[in-house]
Formats: sequence, structure tokens, C-alpha cells
Amino acid sequence: MPLPQRRGASRVSDELRTPDELLSIADGVLARAPTAGEVEVTVTETATALTRYANGGIHQNVADRTLVLRLRLVRDGRSGVAETQVIGDDATSALVEAAELIRAHSPVGEPVHPIAPDGGVDTEHGYSAATAAVTPEERADTVGVICTAADKLGQKGFGTYENTITAVAMVSSTGLRRAARRSEAELIAVCRGDDGSAYGARFAADATALDAGALAAEVSERCARNQGATALDPGVYEVVLSPYATAEMLEYLGLIGLGALAMLEERSFMRFGEHLMSETVTISDDVRRSELAPLPFDWEGATTRPVTIIDRGTCAAVVHDSVTAARAHVPTTGHSFPQPNSDGPLPHYLCLDGG
Repeated sequence: MPLPQRRGASRVSDELRTPDELLSIADGVLARAPTAGEVEVTVTETATALTRYANGGIHQNVADRTLVLRLRLVRDGRSGVAETQVIGDDATSALVEAAELIRAHSPVGEPVHPIAPDGGVDTEHGYSAATAAVTPEERADTVGVICTAADKLGQKGFGTYENTITAVAMVSSTGLRRAARRSEAELIAVCRGDDGSAYGARFAADATALDAGALAAEVSERCARNQGATALDPGVYEVVLSPYATAEMLEYLGLIGLGALAMLEERSFMRFGEHLMSETVTISDDVRRSELAPLPFDWEGATTRPVTIIDRGTCAAVVHDSVTAARAHVPTTGHSFPQPNSDGPLPHYLCLDGG
């Protein structure tokens, strides 16, 4: 359902800063931070545009852009973190003052130190200019494909189409200097009939890779088959999981057991060398897969490396940040969240090989 064409349709990336511009902002914060101790600055800018639809029509179109400056200070066994969404000399001074105040009042311990550069290259194979250029009219056209397919079968279409651009820059007193962008396009479709519904979704770094027609056909046809479905009695059944169910299962596996902290604390099901699954199962975390919209580094600035976690059914590895890597006496795999944190490293780009 195309919207009426308007002049000057806003794109997702309108007025978004370049990685070099974010590095310049980060450099300004670093220059005003205390020279004693260690300093880490992270600047993240995110632009999101979202179209929601229900009952076969668009009911909301919104866009948002945020810039977050994060400062981490480490000195004398204490660390302090502060954030702001305001740039400028006064805001930077307030940010430094807040981080130093928090550091001064934090308990003495073993803080997480900013890492040194590891020589990684800041590629942007998870970024697509096509996704950044999507307009509200183009999202409306895509939504129209879903709603038209549903309408032809007497159904109603519901869902969202969202485009997101994220740019991250990191600098530190240890010489770290990294910057990159990623893009995400996600189309969600739900078709509802009188007595049943169906769900489907597509995700890509490149919006042009989303096949709205294929998704519309998949969801509307499954919705038609689901009409009048009956309940099953409790019992044990052989099932074939849809890709959506499989992806959710993988996500929960990652959360509970595929990170190094869970393994070091003996909370994980992972035991290296143990044959845990079918030989047809290989699970990896693969930053090289551009369709997963990866960033080349994690939230410590460490280069993210591909990791084979389950190798043909056998537990092979877990993902690390600098903290768990030091405890395990291995290199980090580049899967950290902003430090300090209590969650530990987790997979970012999980993949399940075909079996």
C-alpha cells in the first residue's frame, strides 16, 4: 500500500555522523579526561526508523536518533563509568566529573582495565548503504506486499518493518582506536484469519536482500493451513522445528551456556571434548557472516573472531571477553559487553550449519 509520495522523504541515515566524526568526538572527551590512570571512551550513534501495521494498514511510522557518550576511568584499583547524550564542552566536563566521582567512591578491587590495540581491521561488511537509504515510502511499499497477500486469502496483516544504523567509535589511553558501522533491516509479518494465525520474519544487513513477496506467501499460506487447528493431548511427539523455533532455541542456549563465564562458574552444560549432540549439529559464532550485520570489534574494542562452539556434536569452545580470557589463560574472542559487567561474554552472531 504505497503512501502518497512526498518531497524530501527522510532516510534512515539522514544527518547521521560518520565513524571519523564519532572518533573526533571521542578524542575530545579523551583529551579532557584525567591523565592519571586509564581512560576508555565509547561513542555510539543509532538511527532507527520503524513502520508498524495492523488490520491490513499502517498505523504508525516513527524515527529516532540517539548519541551516547560513555566514559570509563580506571585508577588505584577503582573504576567509574558515566554516560551522557549531550555533546559540548560543558557536557564533557560534567561527564568527566561524574565518572571521577563514581570512581572515587567505588570499592577497591580488581577493575577491568582497557585493552591495548590488537591490530584488528575495521571492516564494515555488516553495513549496507541501501539500508541506510530506505525511506518511509519504501517501507510502506514493503508492508503493502504483506497486507495484499493476506487480503487475498481473507486475512489481516500485522507486524513491523524496522531499519537501524549503528555507528560505534572507541578510543582509550592505551592507544585503542576503532570505529565501524552496522545496518539492520527486519521485517516481521503476522497473518490472522478467523480461526488461526501464522508468524514469519526476515532479517538482513542489506534491506534489498529482504524478499517481502516470499515472506508474504509463506505466512499467508501457513495461516490458511492453520485455520481450525485442534489442540493436542499432552504427550511425546516427534516434531520438525521451524527456523524461528530453532533460532529461539539457539538464542537461549547462547544465554545459558555458550559464554565462558558460565563455564568457569560451572553453570554451563559445556564440557570440552564431550559429545553432547548429534554429529549433524555444528554451532558457531561467525562474525564473517555479513547477513548477520556484524561489527568487527566488541564493546572492549577487541577484534571479534569466529568461534566454532559445537563441532559436529562435540563441545569445542566458548566465547570470551578479556576478563574470562585472563582467567582461562587464553586470548579473548572479542565477545565482550561494555565493561564492567556481571553477565560475562555471550555469542553475538550464532549460526547453525545445515545437517
